Amino acid sequence: MSERELEAKISQGLKITHRKVVEQHRRDNQPLIFSENGKVQYVDPYTVAL
Repeated sequence: MSERELEAKISQGLKITHRKVVEQHRRDNQPLIFSENGKVQYVDPYTVAL
């Protein structure tokens, strides 16, 4: 497997995971929580593009 093929597969996996996480949070009506510059951020999952 070449480096490009590996990068393509990793990118595809990240896109799938992103979509599934956002869909799950929408179903459960929970905010997405992440850290940005050392500060906790809460994001409405309905404002995140799939």
